[in-house]
Amino acid sequence: MNVEKRELPQPFLHRGLAGRITAWGMEKVHGSIYKTVAEVLHLEPEDDLVEVACGTGQFLKKYASHVHSVAGLDHSELMVKLATRKHRDRIKAGTAEFVHGEASQLPWQDNKFSVATTMGSIIVFPKPLEALKEMYRVLRPGGRAVVSIEMNAEDGKDHSKYVEKYGIWVWTEDDVRTLLEKAGFSEVSIIYAKGTIIASAVKQ
Repeated sequence: MNVEKRELPQPFLHRGLAGRITAWGMEKVHGSIYKTVAEVLHLEPEDDLVEVACGTGQFLKKYASHVHSVAGLDHSELMVKLATRKHRDRIKAGTAEFVHGEASQLPWQDNKFSVATTMGSIIVFPKPLEALKEMYRVLRPGGRAVVSIEMNAEDGKDHSKYVEKYGIWVWTEDDVRTLLEKAGFSEVSIIYAKGTIIASAVKQ
């Protein structure tokens, strides 16, 4: 299957009324992962954070309200609209930005952020390595990245129907480590939370 040409389903590309309903449900489902990722990120007031595939911006609202600035990108125009509404006060203050775009072509300049994350979405990115390289590019030296991968080869589940239908990527822990290192990251470490791989890494 050509993953660059496939039509993504609602859980991966929210649109219309069904997209709004699905987005609300996904916020609930991802709640525990958001909390774990926040603990790994250990966000500080001076941080500038970008979330790739930010959805409605719920993670940034709940766990990054205290940081210097936040930015989000999503492939769904609906999600960008909802995130913009959720963060309208910060946007007016100039400390938040949300854009529609591709993970493999981030619109920000080099070395802009101190922290980058993407949660639960990289398995459907058409170009996951390029997306990680872009996250690396927009991070400052010493910046840190955290990636969560919910469907993976280590969780003991059969994901073959999703691979066949949607062309998702199903990675092992070693695959994830290799991807991050190929993107330029070092100090890669991995933990598990309810079967989810949560990988952290640093830009030297």
